[in-house]
Amino acid sequence: VAQRVGELLDLVGIRPERKNQYPHQYSGGMRQRAMIAMALACNPQIIIADEPTTALDVMIQAQILDLLANLQAKMGLAVLFVTHDLGVVAEMCDTVLVMYGGIVAEYADVDTIFNEPRHPYTQELLKAFPDLSRPGTVLASIPGAPPRLDALPPGCRFAPRCPHAFDRCHQEEPALIQVGPNHQASCHLLEPAGSVN
Repeated sequence: VAQRVGELLDLVGIRPERKNQYPHQYSGGMRQRAMIAMALACNPQIIIADEPTTALDVMIQAQILDLLANLQAKMGLAVLFVTHDLGVVAEMCDTVLVMYGGIVAEYADVDTIFNEPRHPYTQELLKAFPDLSRPGTVLASIPGAPPRLDALPPGCRFAPRCPHAFDRCHQEEPALIQVGPNHQASCHLLEPAGSVN
């Protein structure tokens, strides 16, 4: 067991001789690396990384993301990121599933999500993300507050905050429909791909 622990710590960049130290003796980045080592102990095919860079400084964030990318390539892992950090999404993801109020708002490859978003929530979310190619641009915010999951509104969960909502949005939950090649969204404003008005 001690040998395996040492191997796993070494794999994530922690010196094996630190295996007997307590968590409070590790930095935040080392703790995150130790959690990744624990996840690798069972030889998984997928790692679910839930906010893997939260509360870490920028340099450590980059190191953790590099570590995950290297492990993914080296071990043939799939990595599922759960994050609110669009920078992590843009850098690390191939496919993106945008959720709002516990349901899927939009699903597509990362380029489509960032360049051709179709769901109003995805569009508003991207407006709130800084664009380094346009310095000085005022960031937008989405008015209102997300719904409480124990008191969801009827209809579309984004309708109370959506700038395009109409009556149907407040009454009927939209289905997730195909809006383009490998692109799905759930919005009453959208027509299924290939349909004719």
